[in-house]
Amino acid sequence: MKNKMNIFRKTTLLLLTLIATSSVLVSCVGDELFRDDLPDANSKADTVPPSANFSYASDQEDFRIVNFTDLSIEANTYLWDFGGGVTSNLKDPSHTFAGVGTYPVSLTASDSNGQSSTITIDVEVIDQLVPIFQCPSFECSPRTPWAGNGGETSTFTGSSGPTPPDGSTGAKLSSSSQWLDQTILVSPATTYTITFWHVSVPGSTNSGALLIQDADSGQNFVNEDIPASATSGQYYEISYTFTTGSETENLRFRLDYAGFELRVDLISIQ
Repeated sequence: MKNKMNIFRKTTLLLLTLIATSSVLVSCVGDELFRDDLPDANSKADTVPPSANFSYASDQEDFRIVNFTDLSIEANTYLWDFGGGVTSNLKDPSHTFAGVGTYPVSLTASDSNGQSSTITIDVEVIDQLVPIFQCPSFECSPRTPWAGNGGETSTFTGSSGPTPPDGSTGAKLSSSSQWLDQTILVSPATTYTITFWHVSVPGSTNSGALLIQDADSGQNFVNEDIPASATSGQYYEISYTFTTGSETENLRFRLDYAGFELRVDLISIQ
C-alpha cells in the first residue's frame, strides 16, 4: 500500500510538471518579444542598419506647403518632426509652414529590428516657383505622374539592376509601348538644366529619344537621341541646359524607347 502511495505521488508530481511546462510554452508562443529572442532557422545577422535621408520641394500652387520624399535605406517606419510639436509617421508627408523662413526638420528612420537613424535638414521655404518633377526616382505607385497628358498609362518597368544611383529602383524602357512623359510648371525666359541618370544595353547606339518642349506652343528646346552609356554595368549622369520661351509656362519632358533597352533614374531640374 505504501508503494502505491509513492507511485501515485510521483505520477501526480510528473503530471503537474508537464502541465506547468505546457502553460509556459503556450504563454511564450503568443509573446512576440520572446519570439524575437529566438532567431528562426537560417536567420542571418542584420549587418545593414537604416540610414535616414530625405529631399523636399515646395508645392507649385502654395509655396508654404512642402512635400517631403523619404530617401532612407533599410527602413520601414518613419518619424518626422517639423517643429512646434508637429510630427508625422507617413513615409512621404507634406507639411504647411507658416511662411518664408528656414525650418529644421528631422527624420528618424527605423527597421524591424529596432535599429534607427536620424537626420536633420534645414528646410528653406521661399516664395517663388520652384519647378519639380513628380516621382523623380520612378518609385511611385500608381505611375500616373509619368503618363503624360494623353490619358494613357505609363508602362515603364521598375528595375534594380544595375544598381540605380538612389540604390533602389530605376525606370526600364524596353519596347515602343513604354515611355516617360510629364509636364511641369516653369517660368518664362529662364535658363534651366535638367539632369538624370541613364544606362543602356551593350551595343546600343542611343539611350532613348529625348524631347523637351513648350507644352502649349510645341516649341522644341531639346529634340535628339541620348548618347549610349559607356558601359551597361552602371548608370551615367547627363544634363541638358536650355532657355524657356518668353511665354513658356508649361514644360514637357518626354523620353521614348529608340530601339535599345535603357534604364533611367533620379531626374531633376534647376
